[in-house]
Amino acid sequence: MEYYSKKPVRSRVLSLLVLSFTMYMVAVLPLFIARGMPFFYYGDYNVQQIPFYTVAHRAIRSGNLLYLWNMDFGGSLIGSFSFYLLGSPFFWLTVPFSEEAIPYMMPFLMALKYGVCSMTAYVYIRRKVVRDDSAMIGALLYAFSGFNACNIVFNHFTDAVAFFPLYLLSFELLMEVDHHKDHWFFIPGGRKFVFFTLMTTLMAVINYYFFFGEVVFLIIYFVVCYVPGNRTRQILRMFMRSLAGGTLGVLIGGFYILQAILGVSGNSRISKVILGYDTVSYKSMNMLWDIIKSMVMIPDIIGKGTVFYTDTVKNASLAVFLPLFGLSGVIAYCLMHKTKKNAYKRLINICLIMAFVPFLNSAFSLFNESYYARWFYMPILIMSMMTASVVERGGSKELKKGVLITCGLFLLIILISVLPSYNDQDEVITMKLILNEHIYWRDVIGTAIMMVMLIASVFAVPKCIRQIKVPFKGKVLATLKKPVMRTDILFIMTAIASIISLHIVLLNGSGLINDFGKEQWEKQMLQSAPVLNDDTEFYRTETDRTATNYDMYWGYGSLHSFISTIPSESFDFLYGADDVERTVETNIPADRIGLRAILSNKYYFENSLINDEGFFESGDGIEGFFKIDTQNGIDIFLNMNYIPMGFTYDYFIRESDWEKIDTEIKDRLLTVALVLSDEDADKYSDIISELPAAYYADELPVDVFQNNCMDRADTACQKFETDTKGFYAMTSNLLEDKLMFFSVPNMKDFSLTVDGKKAEIINADYGMMAVKIPAGVHEIRTDFRPSGFYQGLVMSIAGIVIFSAYLLVLRFYKKR
Repeated sequence: MEYYSKKPVRSRVLSLLVLSFTMYMVAVLPLFIARGMPFFYYGDYNVQQIPFYTVAHRAIRSGNLLYLWNMDFGGSLIGSFSFYLLGSPFFWLTVPFSEEAIPYMMPFLMALKYGVCSMTAYVYIRRKVVRDDSAMIGALLYAFSGFNACNIVFNHFTDAVAFFPLYLLSFELLMEVDHHKDHWFFIPGGRKFVFFTLMTTLMAVINYYFFFGEVVFLIIYFVVCYVPGNRTRQILRMFMRSLAGGTLGVLIGGFYILQAILGVSGNSRISKVILGYDTVSYKSMNMLWDIIKSMVMIPDIIGKGTVFYTDTVKNASLAVFLPLFGLSGVIAYCLMHKTKKNAYKRLINICLIMAFVPFLNSAFSLFNESYYARWFYMPILIMSMMTASVVERGGSKELKKGVLITCGLFLLIILISVLPSYNDQDEVITMKLILNEHIYWRDVIGTAIMMVMLIASVFAVPKCIRQIKVPFKGKVLATLKKPVMRTDILFIMTAIASIISLHIVLLNGSGLINDFGKEQWEKQMLQSAPVLNDDTEFYRTETDRTATNYDMYWGYGSLHSFISTIPSESFDFLYGADDVERTVETNIPADRIGLRAILSNKYYFENSLINDEGFFESGDGIEGFFKIDTQNGIDIFLNMNYIPMGFTYDYFIRESDWEKIDTEIKDRLLTVALVLSDEDADKYSDIISELPAAYYADELPVDVFQNNCMDRADTACQKFETDTKGFYAMTSNLLEDKLMFFSVPNMKDFSLTVDGKKAEIINADYGMMAVKIPAGVHEIRTDFRPSGFYQGLVMSIAGIVIFSAYLLVLRFYKKR
């Protein structure tokens, strides 16, 4: 019986932490050797994760805790970065270090996240299985699942994955207070209630988006696991207990959570819900096959699909694969409980149905119209537990069937991928269903190696190895002092398979960009910023598509930023003022010179070493921009139509008239007239004139546009200084009352004073600020307080008071 005894949990979790950390570093080590440090990947990792970590790190260490001016057109620190990193315990580990160290720390932080994933998964799974070794196998499967590997490019996703097992464990422990127990009176949840409450706070703070999906999953988990077999009174007690703990947890974190959610409220990316046929069927049947493929093969990397690929899954994080086992353990578990009622089998079946039905799948993303599979890590934990449970039963016939079925699905996918098809000329061709062939065949080879390892472990390895014999001869070479069990072999195989799977995903991603691209990324973004020697006034910059977020990293406000969580007012401004549709990236077309002028865009950076298709490299450039310098392969262009921040208009256009104007005419008109709502147009018509309709019958000539820019610049503020609380401006000497425009998102979080007296902020150009200024020279001050700042503070104080009172009551109850 000693074999089945539990080792101390602390010993096991520390061992898993060290092992998983080491396994991750082994998987990434060949890339370190080949390309050097810092670790260079692709996509969002390079242009979002590292710049965001650095910008947030810089803001916190410098005390800029409210408003950030170098994030798109500006936005709150919590609103902008709470989705990405601000609630992550791993991010806060970087704060004591210099910002130069951050790019070098990133892979080690990810290795630490993998270690925490395995630790927390072990703690959850250990309660479900008999043996430590099988629980450790399940923990590695969860940590090194295809979901985690696929989402290394989205570095922040792993933060929620790392702590979810503890959250589910805390929920289970709380349910045990009433599950199948008929108390005559109410019994406090005690430490279990405290644990669940604090875990709720942690998960909500880490990431509000993932937290919403976790709440949905817990509701399903409750219905499947705790409603059957309990009386109505017990069910109500369990539900109310969990509701009270969840509500209290959210209250405690309210100061942060409310600001984070309100910071992105109205964002067009999260406000569009799934409707119509999209609720019941995917646009392509390939989606269903793609979901199945994600369960039995090393996953595709984000944005680079292979077979069954559709644009729908480009950024969906569609990945499930458990290293070595794939679906074999889950299938075996279901076969073992074929004639029995089993909650986990029902739960996985429900999750599978939800994955196949778009409307149900979208429930984890607040019914967003975009397809996301970012909730799959939760059923993956259950799948890992199922596999661990099956493994400790040895090479059962169910496991063997599961292995054969999984291998059969894998071979079927390969067979489908090589089917002949027609090209555009109706000619029969082969091997053309596969996209990104080098990635696909690398995945196939890696998965095939794991399948061979699995078959050998399940079919050929005996339950207990006491002697090492010569194959096919039976001659004993050695007798082992301690027998080696099949689970020991499977554990080693799982570790090896996890490293192989992770390395292939990392290799697929890092191989998308050559060594020259990595070298220039490091030199241009990390090691040097263009020196402009221009600190006398406020301005914004813009980069080309090959240097996305570089200027954000350098500390400049940017017209080209790749970040989803910007204020909704910025979306409204871009689309309303100049018909520029924004989703995840601000990307202004080359011909929008008027938009650039009123946004105080002074410099444009084009990466001449990398970009062969830039506006200036391959075309006529941008009207009004002239090259002034080249630094580190970055060509610097100066905007001759630059308008400093804070300037006045002589004319306005009503929104109702603006919406009738052709798009190609609108842009240059932005330097002529302020776009006001019909109500504000009537209100301020005594100090600003309405632009005659004849003025916008045709597009303004370039010379007229340039004169308008100079006129606006002549009225600009003589001082404009920014800080984390807002801005201070001193106007030029105005001859009469005017409406002054500021290209600052008109968030309701701002208050404004003119010469110390509160003034009304006018919504101009659909989402920016304007204010009425009397004649003469005046001082303007804005103060920023994020939405939910005070309400959230009250929530947190109330939550902490209630929680403290509960602890006191609990202590009194124990003494009684």
